[in-house]
This record gives sequence, C-alpha cells and structure tokens, in this order.
Amino acid sequence: PDKDSIFNLTSKVLSSIKSEKINIPRYMLVAFNDYGKDIRKNVKIEIDTEDVEAFGRATKGLKFESYNGGRDSRERMTQGLLVALQNASPNSLIVVFTDNGTKDLKLEREIIRLRDAKNCEVYIVLTPQYEGYFNGKSLPAYGRMGSVFLVSEVGADLFLRSVMEFEIGNCI
Repeated sequence: PDKDSIFNLTSKVLSSIKSEKINIPRYMLVAFNDYGKDIRKNVKIEIDTEDVEAFGRATKGLKFESYNGGRDSRERMTQGLLVALQNASPNSLIVVFTDNGTKDLKLEREIIRLRDAKNCEVYIVLTPQYEGYFNGKSLPAYGRMGSVFLVSEVGADLFLRSVMEFEIGNCI
C-alpha cells in the first residue's frame, strides 16, 4: 500500500483541522485487509475517539500488511466502508484510502443505503500508486458509493479543499 501518501494526506488534513479549530466531535479509524471472505477477520476499528491527537497517532501507527487472500491484489475496501458506515454518526464524512480495486462489490447497495440513511459523505481516495483497473468493476462502483479522488491526477489540494469545505460546512 501507498502508506506515505496516506500518512501525508492525513497529516495535512489533521493540521488544517487543528489550525482552523474545527470542532469535529468524533474520529474513527477503520483498517481493512484481505484474509479471506470473513468480514470479522478483515476489518478492525483501530480507534474511535474525540481526540484528534490520538487519531493522528493511531493513523501513523497503522501497519500495512499484504496477505494473499485470493492470489490477487484487490482488497476488501467495501467491507471496511460498510463497517465504517455502520458505526458512523449521522452526517459524518468518511474518507477511504485505497491503492487497488475491491472485492465484495455485492455490498454496494447496502453501503449506498446506509450512506443515504445516515446522510454521510464518502470520499474514496485513490493513492498515487493505484493499481486497480480503470476499466474494471471497482472504479464505477466507487463513484456510486462516494466521490472519487485520484490523487495523482487531481492532486492532493482538491481533496484537501473538499475535506475542509465539508468540515467547515458541517462541523463549526
């Protein structure tokens, strides 16, 4: 995984939150991997906190491990997003970083249903080292589940500006 891009973007967002003194009531870090089909093995809520500093430390402490969950590089991002939505507060912003396509596309309808029921905004950030197929099934599904940011093409600034606009509009 493209951990440097993830850490850098997260650090910039958290710095902006602190400098702008934006009142975000809750931060949740959900990690996902591919150990097979079992969502309980693939997804873990690493931290659920009101403390932006604790969230930042947890993000920096993430371990990026690669497992052979099916002889391919696609991940279980949809499982991670589903768990994030199930545990999110209404009107939350959920940001997902991924460097590949996803398995479990059958979860798309439930993800969209939960996103809409909770009035959540979902940003799916494709890191500069995105390895998924641009003509595959994952990318169109990502677009239906949320707003997609291909950082290598739109740059980090557009993503950061979008996050700040959401936060200012919903958290101050």
